[in-house]
Parts: sequence; structure tokens; C-alpha cells
Amino acid sequence: MNTENLLGLHTDSDALHFLEDEVVDGGVKEAVWRLLVVDDEPDVHRATTFALAGVKILGRPLQFLHAYSASEATKILHTERDVAVVLLDVVMEREDAGLALVKTIRQELKLTELRIILRTGQPGYAPEIETIHDFDINDYKTKSELTRTKLYATVTAALRAYEQIRKLDELAFYDRLSCLPNRNKFIDLSEMRLASGGCSDDVIAILDIDDFSEINDALGHQQGDRLLQAVADRLKAELGSEVVLARIGSDTFGLMGGTQLVNPLRVLAMFREPFLVQDDSMVVTATMGLTNHLSEGVSGRDALKDANIALKRAKKSRRGSFVMFSSEMGSDIRERVRLLQSLRSAVESERLFIVYQPQINLNSGKVVGMEALIRWRNEDGTFVPPDRFIPLAEASGMIVAIGDWVLRMACHELVRLQALGLADLRMSVNVSQIQFRHPEFLDKLNAALLDTGISPRCLELEITESVAMEDADFMLETLHLVRELGISIAIDDFGTGYSSLSQLRQLPIDRLKIDRAFVSEIQDGASGGHIASMVIELGRNLNLTVIAEGIEDEKQAQRLRELGCHEGQGYLYARPMTPPLLKEWLQARDHPP
Repeated sequence: MNTENLLGLHTDSDALHFLEDEVVDGGVKEAVWRLLVVDDEPDVHRATTFALAGVKILGRPLQFLHAYSASEATKILHTERDVAVVLLDVVMEREDAGLALVKTIRQELKLTELRIILRTGQPGYAPEIETIHDFDINDYKTKSELTRTKLYATVTAALRAYEQIRKLDELAFYDRLSCLPNRNKFIDLSEMRLASGGCSDDVIAILDIDDFSEINDALGHQQGDRLLQAVADRLKAELGSEVVLARIGSDTFGLMGGTQLVNPLRVLAMFREPFLVQDDSMVVTATMGLTNHLSEGVSGRDALKDANIALKRAKKSRRGSFVMFSSEMGSDIRERVRLLQSLRSAVESERLFIVYQPQINLNSGKVVGMEALIRWRNEDGTFVPPDRFIPLAEASGMIVAIGDWVLRMACHELVRLQALGLADLRMSVNVSQIQFRHPEFLDKLNAALLDTGISPRCLELEITESVAMEDADFMLETLHLVRELGISIAIDDFGTGYSSLSQLRQLPIDRLKIDRAFVSEIQDGASGGHIASMVIELGRNLNLTVIAEGIEDEKQAQRLRELGCHEGQGYLYARPMTPPLLKEWLQARDHPP
């Protein structure tokens, strides 16, 4: 092979010349551009090194790595980091060795930032245009073209492209605050680690700083950011380079590594010492969710989802501690997803319906009201319990539309009942927290009254005790607006929450509803029912009507009457009924045989 022709050795000052020995800068180490020269001709390596010796490109000197075959280059790229440019001969040990290496670089090694400059002394072996495009080749030159100036210009263009891509990658894949990989990069890194095999001992974890939003609110976002930096620095220092660490959310970090390194007890122990944040000593705790279900076929994205499921479980029950993902948790999630899809189908196919349970004056036995209750019947006739599908409807936001439908249906049914002569009958409708807080709730409520023509005094809204006690100012304002419409308000499941009596006194409510759990404690006329008794006494002191739900036998009813309870509902009087059965029940009650 004629090396002079291949390297374009001319007699002018721009020609490339051979250098006997590569000059090594023995000065202070500084940032450099790393270039890999891949060619089976030693003279090409020497000429390239000499041509670019001593120059700085974009403020940095060049550092050369050398490979004399595609296989040798592959080994170097497996171990050496931050190689910016590869100057690659097309024809080496095989005619397609260079192009095969390009495929290895892009497809196997996933080195998307690295710039590739193809060089050939045999133009007949030039790659097709499609190959240059498909494998992101930065430039293609015949060796006779590459004078010293043109080589410098070509390498400069490649390094500029490399730097721009790196900057874009930093924006896309790294968190600017902590300088850690972000969520997308963590998924990429975890999937590469999973694909490489040998990670059967690994776990993937999500670490969440407890009450971080309160820290931001109390101390400001700048102090919150400094705390995150302090946490990131400690995790990096303690976990070391063998653990993949990333900031994957505002106050959450992703970890992947061996079970000994990513041990939840070990990681959480890192939070025992306060964090020094701009002269402040801050004590915070963290909660972790982990998964070791990293068998073949599991992607990093799926593993992260599993860890997040475990984290949510930990935040509910083991705050400040950890939960390890189990297959049962996955089954629960899949069942919830299946149930949610079925709920959407049930709404569309009108398999949701409403039943009504009478409410009775305990002293007179007169029917004073009805509670509207939603039910879901499957196509096979089986029922889905409300305590299973209502939380799903709330979590998905479907409860807003479902709640509006229930309200309107209940109002229409009240119109039909009043046409039977029951003019003073009250209709109670449950309102969820999400529905109550919806910005259009009051407009929808008023529209339901106008469209159905019912008297507002005949409608009662039931909200749970926990909802009533949240966000006192908002609740007080909204409940007053509801009362201004003429609608009464009941607190449902009273006694199961943690009410503030001073707050309760301020709420414009009409009725307290004793939860069925406290009614079931009443065993006979003389014992049991202590909480029910306290609720009734509280209602008396606040001048509120008290209604008990879940009354199943006469002994319970008698005891409630003795305690001074005003109203009740339950199987003793009637089960929830569809409108036709309700009408029959009311007519039979007015005209007993």
C-alpha cells in the first residue's frame, strides 16, 4: 500500500509529515479532547499525530489513542471514556472492517455522542449515502484530501458537533441542580445494566425525602434546593461509583446497585446525621420503595414502576422506613387497572344504578327521608362493592361526572316520590371530596335544582367527617354558599375521624350521622354504644339532629331512642331499594294489610 499517496504527502507547507516519536505533554493535566485513530497502517497514526501535535481546538489540546484493527478499537471503546472523535479507516483487516466498527459503536456500545470521521485510501470502497446517514457518520474523506489544514478543519467541526451534542444531552438527561442523571437517563442506565446481565443481586430503589414540600413552604425554595444538593452530595459520597444514582423527581432519587450497597437500612441510616445547609443544621427523614424483581425481560422502566408502587405503600404505612415490592402488589395494581377499565365500561353501558334507603324518625316511625346509594352490577349479575369502585372513581377523577349524575337522578326520583303525596320527604346525596372541591360544583348543584324543580330544603348533602375537617377556611366558605341555596348538610361517618370541636361548631351543618360501626357496638338496652352516646350528646349540645345508620335489630333502635337519637336507617326498616321496589314499600307502609 502506497502510504504517500494515501496520506496526500505534498511538497507544500500544508503537507503531512511523519514524526518519529509522539510528543507527550508532561505538564499539568488539563481538559483534553480524546481522539481515537483506527488504521492498520502505523505511518497513518504517526502522520496524523504529527499534523495535529501541539494545536488546541476550542481551547483544549488533543490526546490520541491508537488502534490498528477494528477489534482492538472495540476493546478500547469498551474501557475508555469520553472519546470524542474516531478517525476510522474503512478498509483494514477486512474490506468492511471500518463499517462493521461503525455499527458496533452505534448499536452495541450505544456511543451516540462520539463523532466518526471515515478515511479511506481506496475511494471504490466508499460507503453508500444511506450508511453515512443511518449510522450518524460525521464526515467522510479520502486520505488524499486530508492535508494538514483540512484535517484540522474536519476534526474541529467534529469536536464542535460533539460538544453541542454533549450540552444537549446534559439538558435532556441530567439534573442541573444536583448534576446527577435525571429520570430518563436513570432508565437508560438501568436498562443498559439489566441488558448486560450479571445483575441478579441488584435492586432498584426510589428514595423520597419526607415532607419536602413543607420544607419549601416554610424555608423557601432556595433553601429547599440547597437541602437537595446536600442530600445528593451525601448519597454520592456514601454510595460510591458502583451505584447508579439519579434525581428522578423534585424530591426523589433513583438508586440501582447490589443489595449490600443499596441496602435500605444502610441508606436510611445516612439520614440520621443532620445536613449542614448554609450554616443551618437540618434533620430530615426519607422513605424508600425497592424492587429486586429484576429477572430477564424486565425493563428499567417497569422496575422503576414497581419501586414506585412499593414507595407509595411505604408512604402510607411505613413513613420513614421502606417497603420491598412483592408480586402481590403487582397483582393489586393490575386488578385496580382492570377494575378501572371495567368501571369506564360500566358507565358507558349504564350498569351503574341508584338505590334508595329510607330514613326513619325513631320516635314516630314516620319516613322522613331517603339516602341515594350508587351500585354497580356486572353483566353476569354480580355486584362490585362501593368501597372498591368509589375510591377508584375518586382517584381517576371519574367521580365528578358520576357524582353529578347521581345528584340529578336523586333529584328526579324525589320529584316522583313527592308526586305520591310525600311532600316533606328529604333526599340525602353523598358528595366526595374531589366532587365537593371541583370549581364547578356549586354551578352544577344549582343547575340540578333548577332543572328538576325540587325545593332546596328537601335536598341534603352528606360529606364525610374527614372532608369536613380539611382546609377550614375553604370548607366554611363553601358550606355557607351551599346553605344559602337552602340545602341542608350532614356529616357522614361521624366519630371515625379526628374532629376539632371548635371547628365543628363553626360549620353550618344540620345533622350528624353516627357511623354503623358504633351502632353495631350496641348489644342490649343497658350496655354498649358509648361512642354513639357521646355523638348524640354532642349533637344535643350543638342543637343538631342525629341520625344513626346500620340499625339491624330492635334492641339497637330501642337503645338509640333511649339515648336521644332522632333518626335512623338500616335493615331493621328497609334495605336499599330500586325505585319500583321503593314505591311498593312506601305504598304498603301507608296502606298496611
